[in-house]
Amino acid sequence: MCTNPTNTETDSPTSEPLGRAAGCLDPATPLEELVRRATELTAEHFTPPGGSGWRMLLYAPLYLSSHCVNHCAYCGFRAPEAIQRKHLSVDEALRQADILQDRGFEHLLLVAGDFPRLTTTEYFVEIIRSLVERGVRPAVEIAPQTAGSYAEMAAAGACGVTLYQETYNEQLYTLYHPRGSKTSYQWRLEGLRRAAGAGIGRLGLGVLLGLADPREDLLALLRHGDDLQSALPGRTVAFSLPRIHEAPAGFETPYPIDDETFVRLYCTLRIVFPRAELVLSTRESVVLRNRLAKICITQLSAGSSTVPGGYEDGSAQSHATSPAVGVAGQFPVTDDRSAAEMAEWLCKAGFSIAWNTPAE
Repeated sequence: MCTNPTNTETDSPTSEPLGRAAGCLDPATPLEELVRRATELTAEHFTPPGGSGWRMLLYAPLYLSSHCVNHCAYCGFRAPEAIQRKHLSVDEALRQADILQDRGFEHLLLVAGDFPRLTTTEYFVEIIRSLVERGVRPAVEIAPQTAGSYAEMAAAGACGVTLYQETYNEQLYTLYHPRGSKTSYQWRLEGLRRAAGAGIGRLGLGVLLGLADPREDLLALLRHGDDLQSALPGRTVAFSLPRIHEAPAGFETPYPIDDETFVRLYCTLRIVFPRAELVLSTRESVVLRNRLAKICITQLSAGSSTVPGGYEDGSAQSHATSPAVGVAGQFPVTDDRSAAEMAEWLCKAGFSIAWNTPAE
């Protein structure tokens, strides 16, 4: 069973790495000092031999379904939202993947709402297997699965599972998830252990910034990551810190996070986990994504759409809403640079660009 990161003897981390984290999160610690150290560590661990800049993996999310049974207070796909929803057939999903491959992507993140009648294990396995046959290395960001379901996806070729706890404050978690299968805090918390036990090599963790005190949530996230790394050596651990910018009507973000705090949180992740993949989505602005890319990020999405069916053949970029498919996205895309534009900027900035994850 996965240790609940919030169930500790004291409110303060006791291990040396988590002790460092507390210092990094202290506002008295100059941000410039953290930026310098985070940049040094990223360059040390991610620069290819003979390279002048570190490796940046470009990926795209492939949204498969906006149907969902959950009532998450902050999510654009939540069950009570009066939106037009779409579920891609396997053929439709593969056509979207073909478009993304034409744009250069070889690593795709499959994303779907939790709707058991449609988003079955067999559905995901068929898509994963077909993508692998096309030379794509897919990962999934879906509802927590059983060990058996994860094993079938791993056998089909899934290389990773991303599963954000949203918040590690169990009381607030219950408040934000009042109905649906997502109400089970512990089932979600243990999901990455089940995935790893089933053969998944890459484990993606994160919190949704804005739901709870960011310092407390980040320390709990670090404990969770440390727990997984200690118990599961050889796995790749990745962290992401999605931030709420827009939410359904009636939801006010209780803990808004400013940009400087956001940068401090990412620097802390790098300092505590020097070899971890740090991921940043197109929720954030061009200016902030460029800034963080030069500090500590090693994986960026580009040309993203959060709409099932939102990638239109021949279009330069995709947005959070797509008139072509008539449905809304899960959240707005702020950085709408195309994959080609993103790659051009990275090249000029001296990064080594990768379009796929390395095989285990």
